[in-house]
Amino acid sequence: MIELRPMTEADLPLVRRWLHQPHVARWWLQDETAEQQLKEYADCVAGRDHSGITLLIVVQPGHGPVGWCQWYRWDDTPDEARELGTDPDDIGFDYAIGDPGATGRGLGTRMIAALVKHVRQHHPGCGILVEPEAANAASRRVLERNGFELIDVRPLAFEPNDQPMAIYRLAGGG
Repeated sequence: MIELRPMTEADLPLVRRWLHQPHVARWWLQDETAEQQLKEYADCVAGRDHSGITLLIVVQPGHGPVGWCQWYRWDDTPDEARELGTDPDDIGFDYAIGDPGATGRGLGTRMIAALVKHVRQHHPGCGILVEPEAANAASRRVLERNGFELIDVRPLAFEPNDQPMAIYRLAGGG
């Protein structure tokens, strides 16, 4: 079982530690530092950021926080939405298991299932489009285990590097 709860300012020191973990930094810190990312998160949880991003902490009952995720409407970033070919009202999200002791145990698969459920409570029936790096095999596996279909592999201009991204879609539904 996985629970999702809103990220708070009190969570930021833990997220800072996670961002410095090699298995997280490799994918999250390609175009900014951990401190820059944390400033964005601090602004968001304090209500100073109006980007429409929802930040959540991933909690494994009996263990505590193990990671975080964020979700957003692609319509809020029209250039990115156009490049990806999103449908109206599609949602995107990003995710990480930060606790190195929690990786490789199926938590990522359960986290994605919980995140899809959470997003669809706010946007019933929405499609979900995500784009991990093509080289991120673990991320791709958890998406595929949750029914996401690979629709393309290519670089994206809005990403921080020119590495190919694996674009996955979960069709709208219940």
